[in-house]
Amino acid sequence: MLSEESRESLGMLAERYHGALMRPEGSLALSCLSGRGISGTVIGSFRLGVVDGSEPDHAEYEGRISIPYVTKLGGVVGFKFRAIEDDGSPKYLSNHMPVRIYNPLAFERAEQLGYIGITEGEFDAMIATAECGIPSVGVPGVDTWKSHPEWRLLFDGFPRVLVFKDQDEPGEKLANRIIADIDTAVAVSLPLKDVNATFLEYGAELIRKAAGLDLR
Repeated sequence: MLSEESRESLGMLAERYHGALMRPEGSLALSCLSGRGISGTVIGSFRLGVVDGSEPDHAEYEGRISIPYVTKLGGVVGFKFRAIEDDGSPKYLSNHMPVRIYNPLAFERAEQLGYIGITEGEFDAMIATAECGIPSVGVPGVDTWKSHPEWRLLFDGFPRVLVFKDQDEPGEKLANRIIADIDTAVAVSLPLKDVNATFLEYGAELIRKAAGLDLR
């Protein structure tokens, strides 16, 4: 359990990194996000940033995109840090944060709509939520889902749980596992690898149609 002081510190750090994204040192990270269809509105909504080297404890993440994990009551509770380029280093690193579901704030809107999406990864959850109007959470893979059986309880009572299936073997495994664990879960197959790629090529309307939702 994070102390109030720790939560405030993480929140301030998220704001600092978000500000750095809009300065010259954030140009590469901003270009990377833009290339993945992450708009300025999404960047602001999810408080994305770039590690600017101002925090000694985060020196190993300098230059990476910062993805705050935010909860309703706790605020910023941790970060993931994404590499901008494929340089052989791990694509994602975390600051020893406990494994969590990404974007739990989606549950509140989902309860009003009667459906919620599950994606594999943060960027897909952001795009589904903010660009497609499908409140969605992100999970980091089948092994993590299996090791947290309590997560399935979060989806109790939802008439529809939309599982956006990545078009690869790990994506198939994750979708099959979630569908086996949640009675109201259905797989949503997209024409390209994932939500992100499909959004870039075809836009939000095709994703909503694939999910069986009326167009906005």
